[in-house]
Amino acid sequence: MNIPEPLVSISCITYNHARYIRQCLDGFVLQKTTFPFEVLIHDDASTDGTADIIREYEMKYPYIIKPIYEQENQWVKGRRGSAIFNFPRAKGKYIALCEGDDYWIDPLKLQKQVDILESDKNIGFVYSKFQLVNFDNMLIENYSTVSNQLSHSKTGYLLPSLLRNNFPQTLTVVFKKELLANFDKYYSYGYDWPLFIHICGKCKSVFLKDVTGCYRTNPNGMMASGTLKDVDNGGFTTLSGAFRAYLCGEYKVAPILDKLKINVYMYYRLSKGDIKDSVELENCVKSRLLYQLMRRMIFVWAFLLKKK
Repeated sequence: MNIPEPLVSISCITYNHARYIRQCLDGFVLQKTTFPFEVLIHDDASTDGTADIIREYEMKYPYIIKPIYEQENQWVKGRRGSAIFNFPRAKGKYIALCEGDDYWIDPLKLQKQVDILESDKNIGFVYSKFQLVNFDNMLIENYSTVSNQLSHSKTGYLLPSLLRNNFPQTLTVVFKKELLANFDKYYSYGYDWPLFIHICGKCKSVFLKDVTGCYRTNPNGMMASGTLKDVDNGGFTTLSGAFRAYLCGEYKVAPILDKLKINVYMYYRLSKGDIKDSVELENCVKSRLLYQLMRRMIFVWAFLLKKK
């Protein structure tokens, strides 16, 4: 049987999501598209029956559902995320993201986003509105975190904004796979914030104003538990990678005004000395007039605070 190559690879990582994984997988297989897609699932040795449910879907959709079942948990060994287990085996031109406890509600989600990506070669990242739900699928309204994310969401070149806030919701994202190039060169851990910075630093992004899926609040999740903050040194490791990539010309598509915004923010953070490898990075920019001006301003500001 001649099976066509997928245009989109859906990347899903899951661990002990038996309560939710059916809803997640249903959101994938119910997608109505004019193109083939694949679902790459990495189950990290779940102990609650998640893998058994995935096997049901694998048998029913053998040409779509493509799982990896771990016998030993890889997270505790430091091997973590889609960048290790799903991205390298993705056959699609585009990659869509959704974790096992989240789900899509729009059957045309992928079609809408791929149509946008195919319409302009400069567009490499499409994300959308979303809803927040609790463990029982009850809608949570007027939540400040969601409002904050959506207030930052826009179409255009996102890097200056992403350096300050990680606002695209992962389950809504589809991006061009080729933009992953050199990610490992600058970032030590592949969670969503450095991933989005790296991709959006190379392309134009589009914000789709349709609600395409639901993000589930999870007090035991990586973000809420603070695990990623520990791994990422409060975000400073990611910023170090982003600044190194920018200084090396990785994100050269930035418009002039955005480059100025990036430079000001970078010089400010480096002048404060709160970025990992700041000495190395400062050596790259210490001769620049704007950086020297920023250093003097911060020195005067710190001096005035001490006098108070």
